[in-house]
Order: sequence, then structure tokens, then C-alpha cells
Amino acid sequence: MPVEIRLKQLREDKGLSQNALARQLEMSLANIQKIEYGKAKSIPLDTLEKICLALDCEIGDLLVIVERGK
Repeated sequence: MPVEIRLKQLREDKGLSQNALARQLEMSLANIQKIEYGKAKSIPLDTLEKICLALDCEIGDLLVIVERGK
């Protein structure tokens, strides 16, 4: 089953731009964009932790399993 990354939705719900989140996480804008657009080949666990702390969410809010055909 595919995994959907809901970074954009969570980020926008907090009123943060990609740039603001990148600065807060001390990551590059390009890396934030890759994650948001589903282009990242992998996401380290420490990065997932930082994102969840910054957005006050759980990993299950960020990564969601999507059934095929939906």
C-alpha cells in the first residue's frame, strides 16, 4: 500500500511557509519540497521527529497509508 506524506497540509494548518519550516528545522528548502511533493527517496527518523515536534503532530498524522484505487 502506498504511503501519503501530509506535510503540506499539516504545515499549512500551522500557517507556516515552506521557507519558515525549513529554517525552523535547519533544513534546506529543497529537502522540504522533496518531502512535500513525494520525491524524497527516504526520510530519516530524526527528520520525522523534528517535523512532528515543529508541527505538534504524531508520525501517524504525517504518514498515512492509502489503499490502492482510492
